[in-house]
Amino acid sequence: MQHKAYPLWTVLCLFMALAWTLTGCGDSRDPEDRAYIITLGVEKTPSGCLFTFAPADTGMGKTLFSVESDTLSAAVAKAESRSSREVYLGQLKNIICSKTLLEDKKAFGSLLDELERSIRISEKVMLLGTEESAAKCVDAIAKADSSTGLFLWEFYKNTAEEVAVTRHMDLDTWLTDLRMQNQSGILPALSLEEEQIVLGGGIALSEGAYDFTLLPLEEQDCLLLTGEGKGAVLTETQNGMPMTAEIRKNHVTYDFWQDNGKTFGNIHVFLQGALTGSSGEIVSDGEKRRKAEELFATRIKSHLENTIKVVQQKAKGDVLGLQAAAERKLDRPLQSGQPQMTVSCTFSLIDTGRIR
Repeated sequence: MQHKAYPLWTVLCLFMALAWTLTGCGDSRDPEDRAYIITLGVEKTPSGCLFTFAPADTGMGKTLFSVESDTLSAAVAKAESRSSREVYLGQLKNIICSKTLLEDKKAFGSLLDELERSIRISEKVMLLGTEESAAKCVDAIAKADSSTGLFLWEFYKNTAEEVAVTRHMDLDTWLTDLRMQNQSGILPALSLEEEQIVLGGGIALSEGAYDFTLLPLEEQDCLLLTGEGKGAVLTETQNGMPMTAEIRKNHVTYDFWQDNGKTFGNIHVFLQGALTGSSGEIVSDGEKRRKAEELFATRIKSHLENTIKVVQQKAKGDVLGLQAAAERKLDRPLQSGQPQMTVSCTFSLIDTGRIR
């Protein structure tokens, strides 16, 4: 049996058609036909939610636009009914949630449900909380960044883990935290200072809604307690002079036990740091080095224990995830709520710098 031979150009056309179909180019649009949304701000209003969209500049300008609606899907549909451009969320990088939204458990939960179900929105989209107006934050981002928000994405992708002022929090991680910690957790915070974007601090949520705000140093402590404190800069005073160290490595382990119906725990925090300033005093010799290490370890232990105490007193839920950690370790649910925690800290200097 002979096989029929096809002309070369026919074979090439078939391959081109197949490639066109597999890449989805048959449904492609020109850039000017789409508003590629990079940053989205959401806040609660008396009649629903205000969604502020920040599109990338594709040569058609990057004018922000806001739509009031009950849901994100309805807001997109309403925006498209007023324009010839598709509101495209496939490139969405950042979502800024205002305090007014986070205070409304139903509205925030509805948004998270939409985000999780959407086939367009990436599970790696960054989530941030703010006590400011989300629309004002998006506007400030647009003024500061020609890419309308990509600098935030780049910060969390490349820099956040190196400076220890905030946590990388994408949609997938946030949903996991909420499920493991009974709808409680900490969103990285964004604020405005003289219309400039400032990253640091955190927004604590308990039982799915806003609970309280963490100061930048409290957020830094939370990072140290979870082993994510690389890059943190710590300053202590020795002999009346400031001494500064930068954390290079951060590791933690947990121990939990129960006694008379109460749950207790200890967090072992292991830190390695580099001395970046000692007011000219040389601490490279054994005794001075040991005293500097003990000073940092003692102060860090005290500070972390105080932060745990403050957060547990304020929080309605398992904001720090300590109850969830204890239940995993003990392999049973806790009857006494939050465990009573202590901290042990080991700090070692791996670099004392040099005096020129």
